Amino acid sequence: MKKDRVTKKSLAVDMYAKGMNVVAIAELLHTDPSYVANALIERGFTPAYVDLYTSTGPQNEYAAMFKGLGGLRFKNVEAARGSVGRIEALFQRFKATQDRRGMHQCQLLALVGKNRAEGMGKLSEARLFGDWLRNALAPPATTQLELPTKKDAA
Repeated sequence: MKKDRVTKKSLAVDMYAKGMNVVAIAELLHTDPSYVANALIERGFTPAYVDLYTSTGPQNEYAAMFKGLGGLRFKNVEAARGSVGRIEALFQRFKATQDRRGMHQCQLLALVGKNRAEGMGKLSEARLFGDWLRNALAPPATTQLELPTKKDAA
């Protein structure tokens, strides 16, 4: 008789099914909540936990568009460059229609890509996302940004 191997993932699923939350399970298993949440997602659960490394939160209408792009890739510099290029194409499409929400979602996606790549030690890949984001956040060249002075505040 073959005995099933007990893994952290299977323990996490069992604990979650008994009503425990992701953070409590992670503490008991001495692992990250992201690991637990992703183990649950793999098994078809939708835990009430969201962080940089999971995608369990409620999705807006832009999420399907971004998913259709093939997600964020940063296996190497070329993969990251491809992801940034897809973000840029969508950003320009949203900019042309003055869809500020869509533009904002592109900026958020680039920030997530930067942070995830950085967290994996892929600094060149992270820099590509960060450079794109800085450029997207820069005010238009024709606009003069004026900051209030102390004299203006008085």
